[in-house]
Amino acid sequence: MKVSRVDTTDKVVFLTIDDGIVKDPRVMEFLLDRRWPATLFLVSGEFKKDPLYFAQILTVGGNISSHTLTHPELKGLGYDEQRRQICGMKGAIETMLGSAGHLFRPPYGSWDDTTLKAAASCGINVVVTWNSELWEGNVDLARRPALQPGDVFLTHFRYDLYDNLLALEARMAAEGFTVANLEDYLPN
Repeated sequence: MKVSRVDTTDKVVFLTIDDGIVKDPRVMEFLLDRRWPATLFLVSGEFKKDPLYFAQILTVGGNISSHTLTHPELKGLGYDEQRRQICGMKGAIETMLGSAGHLFRPPYGSWDDTTLKAAASCGINVVVTWNSELWEGNVDLARRPALQPGDVFLTHFRYDLYDNLLALEARMAAEGFTVANLEDYLPN
């Protein structure tokens, strides 16, 4: 199954944060203080540098899922390599933290039917893309005028992440939305 938005009438959005390159302590403090259960889609090298930084999100109901080992474009890759990338990262998370989320984010949003099969082979049943983005302190709704229940936001662990979170917080406050746990709204 692939989703870019969740079908719900609840006034919730879903915050997903990719990669793991910049580990700004203000970001994790912000997420924990507000109890935002973000979904982190991480790559191996960055995750292994500081797994405890990322593990903090688990204390507020967030989760950590695979974004592949090395961030390749998956579309067109063979089954074995896709499986190695997807399942290898899920396994790394399980080894370090004891469990991993059941979701997967393909790098660049690039996937094909082989991606779905490879992900399913290691217990991942939902491939998550996005319909909205946060970048350089902007909330990008892809030309929509307002938030919609079930929006899935993409942002990254980069230098602009803290500003992105502030922008999302202001937008949600103005429109009466909250951040919810993505896994709670998707099938196991």
